[in-house]
Amino acid sequence: MKPRYLTALGLSAVLLLAGCGSSGDEEPQAAGGGVVTADDCADPAAAKEKITGTLKVGWSGATSGPLAQAVGLVIEGMRTRFAVANAAGGVNGVKLEMVVKDDAFNPEKAKTNVNEMIQKDKVHVLETFGSGQLNAVADDQNEACVPLLFGQASVPAYRDAKNFPWTTEYLPSSDIEMAAIVEQIKKKYPNGTEVALAVNQTESGQGYATGFKNAIKGTNIKIAKEAPSTDPNAAITTLKTSNAKVLVNAVITGDCLPLTQALGRSGWKPEAVFQPANCVDGKMLYEPAGAAADGQQIMVWLKDPGNPLYAGDAAVKQYLADTAKHGNKHALNNYTVNGWAIGDLMIDAFTKAAQSPDGLSKLGIMKVARTQSYQPPMFIDGVKWTMTPAQSLGIVSFRPFAWNAGKKVFEPTGDVIDMSSRYK
Repeated sequence: MKPRYLTALGLSAVLLLAGCGSSGDEEPQAAGGGVVTADDCADPAAAKEKITGTLKVGWSGATSGPLAQAVGLVIEGMRTRFAVANAAGGVNGVKLEMVVKDDAFNPEKAKTNVNEMIQKDKVHVLETFGSGQLNAVADDQNEACVPLLFGQASVPAYRDAKNFPWTTEYLPSSDIEMAAIVEQIKKKYPNGTEVALAVNQTESGQGYATGFKNAIKGTNIKIAKEAPSTDPNAAITTLKTSNAKVLVNAVITGDCLPLTQALGRSGWKPEAVFQPANCVDGKMLYEPAGAAADGQQIMVWLKDPGNPLYAGDAAVKQYLADTAKHGNKHALNNYTVNGWAIGDLMIDAFTKAAQSPDGLSKLGIMKVARTQSYQPPMFIDGVKWTMTPAQSLGIVSFRPFAWNAGKKVFEPTGDVIDMSSRYK
């Protein structure tokens, strides 16, 4: 077998290098010509076998623990999108089914789940939530040649299609998202400024932190103080002593609200606060914080069906009608929209695979996913999903929004920012 996949030691080295010297301006590695084959698969025939009857998507996610609510809503949104497709006849008559297993945001449990889903449940496609989880499962999943599509992670290492040809990530690269945030900081502070950085200690949080540090290289933006987000009150107390004008949170969903609440209690009022895109839901993560959340900024790529900005949007109207028809009671939640959009991306890939020479097979699906170009209706106009044979781009555009605590809504602070130039 050709040495396509990184060993655990090799991946650790990649992540270490990303933290010590990689630049956000570097291009992702080429996909070896962009060709996905079954030649190195443990079972090439299984990779090429046509999928009939039911297409199973295996989901390992934290359906228990502090992230359970957000993850559950993502899964619910995806399940509803599949229900809409199934009601319309499926994909060329093939119905879509989800197999969900709880990993409690534990990478080792995610690894166990994925192996069970591959070996026992015989899933055709996989999905997971978290960079540590993707790290734990990617080698096995690539070895088995089971597509893992739109993984809920942002670590740049898995955009290396040469070493991970059967894996794609949904979340924007942490380097790209943080570079967009740095561009916003530069606009407000053209002569530079100091930043306080709160960092979640998981691989997801470390990825955001590394992305931010890469993005400020060569600028007049400096990190005045950094603190782990493990104890939000302690983190904010520490960061407050920096007197930094800007607070950047390199964190996961579970940190978003507690850090803002701690900020409100501290009396510290940075001139600008930036949250990562995983902190996008206003109802869950901003309203409970009251005035402390006012003005917090975030990069967005999805339409918010509860925002008056999209009240007349045809795609939003259709989304609301479809979710209501299939009994989804959380259609206005942004995590639900996120799951719906991932399901929509999957259905687009499945449909195109069914029309391809390889047909609706694992191989056919993965070949399409490696070159997929599509604008999901629930993506903001001007934000498109793009994969090319040489570059695993995915989402590279955002629209900046800020939370208005008085109106309890996100308001746009500018037009769509296209960061694709960083990949040229």
